[in-house]
Amino acid sequence: MTLAPEHLRMAEAIIFVSKVPVTPRALRLQMPDADVDAVLAELRQVYEGRGFGIAETGGGWVFRTRPECSRLAAEFKEAPLSPQAIETLAAIALWGPLTFAEIERIRERDARAVVITLADRRLIRAGPRREGRVTAMTWVVDTRFFEMFDLPGLAALPTWAEARRPELADLSIRPEADVGADAPLPVDDPEVAVEAEDEPLA
Repeated sequence: MTLAPEHLRMAEAIIFVSKVPVTPRALRLQMPDADVDAVLAELRQVYEGRGFGIAETGGGWVFRTRPECSRLAAEFKEAPLSPQAIETLAAIALWGPLTFAEIERIRERDARAVVITLADRRLIRAGPRREGRVTAMTWVVDTRFFEMFDLPGLAALPTWAEARRPELADLSIRPEADVGADAPLPVDDPEVAVEAEDEPLA
């Protein structure tokens, strides 16, 4: 068996994205013609002396931050998004621009803390203000959202017709016939606009 550059790249990518230690057997299944032991030895040498490298643990291989760099790296590592944050982010991505009031009607619970967290992590940003009896602030996804989920842009997301769920039909204040296939979740109710305007970030 020969140590081909593509085997190094494949093993590196698999170990990098895996959430569990990657066993040599798992690598052999993906690279049947590779000398897996030699590939792993080469990867260890390639990352020797860098801020992170591959380490053997739990019967497999993982990428690990070097002990001398772990404290510094921890200051920049972000915690994973909570299910509530992912739910809110999905709603804004699919139906934005959305006001606070619209987000809370979709989630049926307070959304202030979650929206602030998403804004702090630059996953959402302030969108165009909604004009009505009062002016309400809206939220849209930011460029970092597309980077996180490896999306080229809004065109890669489902349309209103594709993403709409039957249980969300009651959230549309205008009649169903007035909602276009790609339209955002509409809110024309003055009381909703007033509620949105009362939000501290609006």
